[in-house]
Amino acid sequence: MPAILSRVHSSEAVKKALLIGIQYSSTLARDYPQLELIGAHKDPHALRKVLIDLFGYKDENIKILIDDESGQYDMPTRENILAAMRDLVKDAQPGDRFVFSFSGHGSQVVNEDGTEEDGYDETLIPLDATWNADTNEFENYIKDDDIRGILVNDLPSGSHLTMVFDCCHSGTASDLPSVFSDSLASPASPLTTFSAKLPWKSHVPSIDADEIGFARMAMDDSVQLATGWMRGTHKRNRSNTMPPQSPGPAVTSWSACMDSQNTFGGRSGGFFIKAFTEALRKNPHRSHTELLHSIRGELAKRVAAHNMMLRKKGMVLGPDNEATSPRAQLCSLRPTFSWSSQIVI
Repeated sequence: MPAILSRVHSSEAVKKALLIGIQYSSTLARDYPQLELIGAHKDPHALRKVLIDLFGYKDENIKILIDDESGQYDMPTRENILAAMRDLVKDAQPGDRFVFSFSGHGSQVVNEDGTEEDGYDETLIPLDATWNADTNEFENYIKDDDIRGILVNDLPSGSHLTMVFDCCHSGTASDLPSVFSDSLASPASPLTTFSAKLPWKSHVPSIDADEIGFARMAMDDSVQLATGWMRGTHKRNRSNTMPPQSPGPAVTSWSACMDSQNTFGGRSGGFFIKAFTEALRKNPHRSHTELLHSIRGELAKRVAAHNMMLRKKGMVLGPDNEATSPRAQLCSLRPTFSWSSQIVI
């Protein structure tokens, strides 16, 4: 199976990627079928092709974790994901470029160390996570603190890391302190009035791409799940950010939605990954701001088309059943990051 290889010479810069897609068919979906993410396996392969075709990555330096039972890939369990994250940035040197992506479920848990202004940490849900019906929360998750600690904190100055999250509640999933703001009003989540019950019968229709749609925390044709409460946007409250006087590593994260929102996908993959990869193929040399606006526009078009389809079918849409477009997010480690700079992946 493909593995992330070590550099040939200590002075040679490398490009490595870890791409994860989880469908949950053999685990969470056995008890909660609505948690299955049909199409999530396609996301790592779509991003892999972009990295090879446009940015010079080599197939042998791209590791994919998916739960497809073929034996070709390592399973995206919590242990395997954390180990692969450590391997991704092991022995990182100036000039190295890294990519980390996660397509699956995302959630939130109560923050216990006072480092989150809204009081909650964002989490990624690995294949072997479990659902606790008593607490209405996932267990055995990967927290934003883990992502920051493993992938970001020990990177050397001059290295690059790009993170891509196609999951719900992912706006600040990597705990980067600087969040892009264009002074536009942030849309409300379509689930802001729903409590955190599992399962939850919803009037919000699924986003229908390729016949079947889902929200990545999570939506199918009949059931809406909200694990963790829907909350408003917030600023990071971090004291361990990179000192302004240090150039530090260049770290950015691209997220499918705000911390308070859900995101959508279908059988052909996540809407966000589709928008992200298609925009890069059209112009891999655009700026961070241009790419973000392109992604947001594509997501809005898909959701608007879905709502229009429902209206044509005679459905009367209102606050309780009209889908709202996720608001893709862009974050940076550097407080002085130039959002208008050209993308480096």
